[in-house]
Amino acid sequence: MKRLTGLMICMALSPTLYAAAPDAEVPDAMQHLVTAPDIDFATLRDPFSSYLARVTSTGKSALMENKFLLSNRKREPLESYDLDSLKLVAIFSMGGERVAMVEDSTNKGYVIHRGNYLGKNNGKIEKITGDTVFLVEQVLDPAGDIIDRQVTLTLNEVNP
Repeated sequence: MKRLTGLMICMALSPTLYAAAPDAEVPDAMQHLVTAPDIDFATLRDPFSSYLARVTSTGKSALMENKFLLSNRKREPLESYDLDSLKLVAIFSMGGERVAMVEDSTNKGYVIHRGNYLGKNNGKIEKITGDTVFLVEQVLDPAGDIIDRQVTLTLNEVNP
């Protein structure tokens, strides 16, 4: 208690120690005011969402845009099938070029030529050899970029 009383007496006797000098300038707090940058909340990434999901959705939108650019051509009936559901049953020569025959899951046969489209990933037939049909599909890689992937349909020989 004695100390507190002594401290209060010292403060009362020397006001110049605790008060600002009349001729000293007090800095203006507003001169250091910083304004926040404008934020576009529409393009702001959600910190809790997966990065891979964002990359995949970006790649899928690019793939859909690419499919839209190719949509000015007439869609072929075999583009509505997965390649796994189609079976290569024959390869033969017609009019000096090789053609192939594929069957869908209902055993309906289709004759395909080089340049036809096949499968859901815009698979274009590039080459038909004696026992294989080579297609080039457009798919997404893990980074979300569109790449061309070569797919083959092989003629399976059945031994009785």
